[in-house]
Amino acid sequence: MTRRIAIIDDVLPNALLLKGYVKRLGDVEGLTFTDPREALLRCNETAPDLVLLDYHMPLMSGAEFLEAFRKSERCKDVPVIMVTGEEKKDVLYDSLFTGANDFLRKPVDSIELMARARNLLELRARQLELAKANEQLYYLATTDSLTGLKNRRHFLECLAVEIERSKRYSIPCSVAIIDADRFKVINDNYGHDVGDQVLRELSKILLNELRSVDVVGRLGGEEFAVQFTETSKHNALEVCERILSRIRLAKVLAGLQEVRITASIGLSEVRTPRDSLDAVLKRADEALFRAKRSGRDRCEAA
Repeated sequence: MTRRIAIIDDVLPNALLLKGYVKRLGDVEGLTFTDPREALLRCNETAPDLVLLDYHMPLMSGAEFLEAFRKSERCKDVPVIMVTGEEKKDVLYDSLFTGANDFLRKPVDSIELMARARNLLELRARQLELAKANEQLYYLATTDSLTGLKNRRHFLECLAVEIERSKRYSIPCSVAIIDADRFKVINDNYGHDVGDQVLRELSKILLNELRSVDVVGRLGGEEFAVQFTETSKHNALEVCERILSRIRLAKVLAGLQEVRITASIGLSEVRTPRDSLDAVLKRADEALFRAKRSGRDRCEAA
């Protein structure tokens, strides 16, 4: 993979000289900028792997560039080498305090530059690998492996935060618990592979019918839950009825047979500033029980 080094110097021959040096590292693309403002825009669009930055520039000093650069979420961890002909220690301190990772004095020694650049490029590569590994760990810790929905623990964490927000700002929040009807019969008659297909189909329907601001999770087994963000029980009920209609139309194949599925839904909402997560879920669960007892394939609201 080609690594990108942004070289920022208002004097083009200086920038091209540094570009020639870093090319010796191999598999490196040097991008030269004489205008630090343009460099800042480009780096915000696509973060480089390393920046070589001149300290003295008329349009924007190296320190000013660094201050803006570090405020960018995309660029805040990109390593920067400050390059200057200044001998004063104050310049070194200013560069490091502003966010530079390393420092080079002009005239630049090519061997020293390559060594420092190589070290920081390797550090950046390990940093990106660690970030990717952390993302994967977070996904595994918060996601249900079968359906790709939020797992029970993470869903309840999200819901608890939203309920507190609902109470604090007096905005509506509704919760639905959705349970596949006669799921044990499906597993017994067609096998667990078909049962898994049913659960994945239900998950897909929920994701397709809900907004991006709503939160969907699998609580366990054939039971799912939805957090309707900033939505009253009345409006959430309309969505639940639409979801039930969509589930009735769904088809899951078991060999040459089509398995038809339905679901039951219990719906509740945050009522008072004293409402808790457990209270809201309990009302939704009781409403789900009524839906099951009343014949299934329906939604009951608390």
